[in-house]
Amino acid sequence: MKHPFQILTANKKGTHIFAIVKNYLQVFDISNGSKVGEWQDTTETNHPKVQIEKRTGRQISTQQIHNHLRYLILTPDETHIIASTDSDKSVLIFHIDFNQSNCLTLSKRQPIPKRPCSITIDQSGNVAIVADKFGDVYTVSIDSNEPIPEKDLQPILGHVSMLTDITMAIHNNKEFLITSDRDEHIRISNYPKSYVIKQFLFGHDEFVSQLHIPVSYDRNILISGGGDDFINIWKWYEGELIETIELRQYIEQYLTKDHHLPPIRFRTETSPKEISIAKIRTLKIETNQLLLIVLVENTPLLLVFSLDLDDSFKANFLQKIIIDDGDESIIDFAIAGKTIVTSLESENSIKYFTLQEEGDGRFCETKGPNIEQFIPFDVEQKSDFQQLYTIFQLRKRSDS
Repeated sequence: MKHPFQILTANKKGTHIFAIVKNYLQVFDISNGSKVGEWQDTTETNHPKVQIEKRTGRQISTQQIHNHLRYLILTPDETHIIASTDSDKSVLIFHIDFNQSNCLTLSKRQPIPKRPCSITIDQSGNVAIVADKFGDVYTVSIDSNEPIPEKDLQPILGHVSMLTDITMAIHNNKEFLITSDRDEHIRISNYPKSYVIKQFLFGHDEFVSQLHIPVSYDRNILISGGGDDFINIWKWYEGELIETIELRQYIEQYLTKDHHLPPIRFRTETSPKEISIAKIRTLKIETNQLLLIVLVENTPLLLVFSLDLDDSFKANFLQKIIIDDGDESIIDFAIAGKTIVTSLESENSIKYFTLQEEGDGRFCETKGPNIEQFIPFDVEQKSDFQQLYTIFQLRKRSDS
């Protein structure tokens, strides 16, 4: 069987899918399923196993180490796509040109002191803003210039806890950085003078793993979620919490003992199955509706809500998009036009769900190109997969 795609994203028109599988970045034309771009990270890993083998000539019998790509974001003008690596803790800047036989050209490889965990782009589209796992944020210019020596990089802001997500917000043409961390904090900072904190948003009890601004509708709205049973909707500039969406009633039956209970050492007889938000996205449709799509980690479905487009932003539950098998989890998804493309932990690892124009306006499974045929990794069993689910690890535990 093929190793599944770990990360998916799509361009605004929904014509191309960008996908990560292990150390490969691939690009597909969704109209015909052709592969139009590919890049492989061949940089040597600094993993201790590999370094010991090189020094001693002895083969260490452990799982094979690959250089994994971890993040993916397009610039606003979609002329570049930004990724990050595990192998050397770098940010990768790719130029995109669909007139070339391979649309991807690596323009820059910028090392970062600690492993990047999230990336956003400034309003100009010329600067990538990179959060690392130790709580610092750096800027990387989106160009083909020589990378800055790692020792010369200076953080523009820092958290005392591990950063989990970062996004750029704009109010009255003024830029702000919104960052979240493992300690339930959402921080709003001025940009580029990011040492100036505007305010914090308090409304979560657990880690915050996802920050989403529906830029296609209203840049003044922030949607946040993570380790809680709920998602919050904010008017971020005013610091006002305007809606809370409870999720457990929709997801409870899909939470399993194997994947959603605390680790055994922290488990009690009354421990609830835990929710970890893997992805939040929105889709603006012609009926003046904003659809909210939510993925809870290691579950076989997407939750779809409609948001009232008034000051209340009241959420109405619309649909569960459920994978037919019911026991194959969704790893990631991307919105390509009016189609949701899902990557699955399954033999048939890509499925498509398209918004129907007629009837009740639900997403229905549709046929799409077999892009998984281009995945360069075959595995014998699921235990050979790269680790697919990591969000749950952000939850803090206590022995007391």
